[in-house]
Amino acid sequence: MEKSNKELIRESYGYLKDLSEFVSDEYEYRFDAPATEEEIQNWETENKIQIPSMLKEWLLLTKNCDMANRCWQLYFPEIDEDEPENVLVGSFIGDGEYLYFSGKSGQFFTVFDGEVEEYDSFDSVLTSISVDLEEKAEEIFGEDWLEEFEE
Repeated sequence: MEKSNKELIRESYGYLKDLSEFVSDEYEYRFDAPATEEEIQNWETENKIQIPSMLKEWLLLTKNCDMANRCWQLYFPEIDEDEPENVLVGSFIGDGEYLYFSGKSGQFFTVFDGEVEEYDSFDSVLTSISVDLEEKAEEIFGEDWLEEFEE
C-alpha cells in the first residue's frame, strides 16, 4: 500500500531531524514549533494561493528550520516581491539559491544565478537535503556512518 503525503512527510521530517542531531557536533540545526492550521488557512486566504499538500504537512511539523549550519533553510511561505506568482519557501547553501513553488501550478523549483531546477514534489526537495546530510555524516563518521546512526 502506498504511503499518504502525511506519512511521507512525517517520515522525512523524523529522518532529517534525527540526521541533523547525528551531525550536530559539526553542524548546527534548528527546527521551530509547527505552524497552526489557522495560520496556514489565513495565509492561503490572504494570498489567494493554495500551499501544496506536502508542504502544508511539513509546516504542521515545523514552521521554519535550518539544517547543516543554515545550508538548508525551509520556512513559512513568503510572496516574492519581484515575481508575486512565485512563493519563497527556502534557501539553499547560503549562496543565493532559493526554493519556491509556483502559486499557479504548485511546482517546486530552485533559482540560482538565473538557472531554474524543477523538483517533482516537495518530497523530492527533502530527498535532496537528506542526500547532502548523509554525505556530511560520511565525511564526519566515515563509510560506516549508517551503522552508528542506526544504533
